[in-house]
Amino acid sequence: MRTSSSHEEGCDRRWSILTKRFDGAEKTVSKVCACTVEWYQQQGQWKFKEVPGSEFVLPADLILLATGFVHVVHDGLVQDLGLQLDDRGNIAANNFQSSVPWVFAAGDTVNGASLVVRAIDSGRQAAAAVDQWLRSSP
Repeated sequence: MRTSSSHEEGCDRRWSILTKRFDGAEKTVSKVCACTVEWYQQQGQWKFKEVPGSEFVLPADLILLATGFVHVVHDGLVQDLGLQLDDRGNIAANNFQSSVPWVFAAGDTVNGASLVVRAIDSGRQAAAAVDQWLRSSP
């Protein structure tokens, strides 16, 4: 595990965390509600369960999701937000912005499953696009 200068400035590293929901008012997020999970094996497959009483809340004003997968799952977040898809079933994006304002997409969600180095590069480019968009928004 590598410690960067950002870690040295102060942070808590947490693993085995399940995000339960985002809370806020109207279109603004203000906190992340989460809990700790325990991993276990059942019939050769890894599963997790919530640790009772481990719920916690983190303040937030921006949420960036970094997820890995074989393909975009349409039900849930993609469907709930009404994101447009391209002809391959990936999230349609222009300069990393989806069809819904304030919702950006990058990496495998836009390009399909690929190499992790491409996803990392796409994430960096998306972060720059989000920064530029936020700076130009009223």
